[in-house]
Amino acid sequence: MNTEPPSGDDLQRMLVAMKRTVLTRATEQRPAPRRRGRRAAIVIGVVALLGLGITGGGVALGVIPQPFPADPAPVSTPGPSEPATTSTPESAPVQETPEPTAPPTRSTAPTPSKGPFALDDPSSWTISGDEVGPIALGGATEAESDDLAQAYRLVPATPSTCTAPGTWARDGSPTLRITEEDDRVTGVLIGAEGDSARTTTAGPTTAAGIGVGSSSDALRAAYPSLTERISTPDGSWSRWDVQLPGGLVSFQLGEGGANVESVWVSAEQNLPTAVCDL
Repeated sequence: MNTEPPSGDDLQRMLVAMKRTVLTRATEQRPAPRRRGRRAAIVIGVVALLGLGITGGGVALGVIPQPFPADPAPVSTPGPSEPATTSTPESAPVQETPEPTAPPTRSTAPTPSKGPFALDDPSSWTISGDEVGPIALGGATEAESDDLAQAYRLVPATPSTCTAPGTWARDGSPTLRITEEDDRVTGVLIGAEGDSARTTTAGPTTAAGIGVGSSSDALRAAYPSLTERISTPDGSWSRWDVQLPGGLVSFQLGEGGANVESVWVSAEQNLPTAVCDL
């Protein structure tokens, strides 16, 4: 059985049929003329009811649920996903990348050095390329010689003894000869002519401990870069040069070349002329 209310054309047809039925019945049951006003009122009421019926049908159609399909459920569109980030637990230890360490450099051998010297002890004086103890090349002759009196005595220059000016002597040590030009020190000769030969080191020495009396073997061991400057055919003496801090230093070997006979510190390569050779 159909329980749905009429709608559309069926509703219109039903209403028209109801109207006709009402009018037919009203005609059949028409009273005497004296009741004309009453019938008219009835007809008007029926028409009004029909109007209300039509309106009520429309309202009923709005109230009665219609078999419309339900609206589709909204579909959510996934948005762009954010890249996953990794988090480090607070308790996890932080790994630090160690900085690369520089490769070890080759260490050079330290330059030998002597401690502070004493003016009254020539064995504590250091020979370099521009100094011998307190005596500095290029300094004023008088000023550089003042301190020598604490360790040496000045030997008078006399032709009979072949002593050159600027010679200083000390018992047990090689003599010193200071050469000058224009009142400036130009060189220091340790072991002046006339000294007796020595076989033990005495007086000023280089930082490596080489001085007058040192053996030739010790000299070559301390300075492998020694170069021979000159020697006599009979081997009575020879001269060897080495570059030290400050300048050139020359070592003269005595008879047979066994020991150092003298040390010459000067920018002048030639040894000073002996007085007896003048």
